[in-house]
Amino acid sequence: MRPPATILPMPPPFFPLLLTAALAATAAGQTPPTEPPQQPPRAAWTPLAYLRERLADLMDIAELNVALGRGAKLELKYGLQFLGLGRVRSHRFGTLDRRAGAWREIDSELGLLPLSLLAAPVREAARLARRDQLAHDAAFVLDAGSRGVQHLDRKELNADPEFLLKDTVEGPLHTRWGDCFPIGGELHAGIGIRLILRPLQAVDFLIGFAGLELDPWLASQRKW
Repeated sequence: MRPPATILPMPPPFFPLLLTAALAATAAGQTPPTEPPQQPPRAAWTPLAYLRERLADLMDIAELNVALGRGAKLELKYGLQFLGLGRVRSHRFGTLDRRAGAWREIDSELGLLPLSLLAAPVREAARLARRDQLAHDAAFVLDAGSRGVQHLDRKELNADPEFLLKDTVEGPLHTRWGDCFPIGGELHAGIGIRLILRPLQAVDFLIGFAGLELDPWLASQRKW
């Protein structure tokens, strides 16, 4: 004979509810592992990058180039633009603004101090003689020649209409702060050479060894 089958008791009707609640409580007690926050990558400091920046600051100090083109000019600069006379349309080759290359340039300049001081007695004499036009011309030479006025128009050599620089200089102040108070000179008669040093850029080069940079300010436009 087959043994009688064992009959297991049925679970109470609320047992599935208890089991579900127990599983939910167990899951709530286990918090998933959290990943550490991602740190932004830090720019690696390299000696090559440092040397490149120092070299760029060094090239900002000096402008040295030669020119071929029509015109004649004599210029001396020493902090204030005391002497400069001429007009030149040329192709230039040399260094400019942290690079070496070639560009086209139209340069006209009038700055005759101390020669312009001779216009002062001429102006007074013209006023006494009631020569209004002569007095006006003498006053212009005295003012413009003493302060120095220069217009620069530079373009790429490949006929690109984009300007490298359009600058109007009055006295020692250029459009960009870094070009102000230059020291140097230029001589041009069909063939010319220009050497200009910029003291503000020299300060930027020196303090760059301490990790300080004046470049953003030196490249900004003057507001007055």
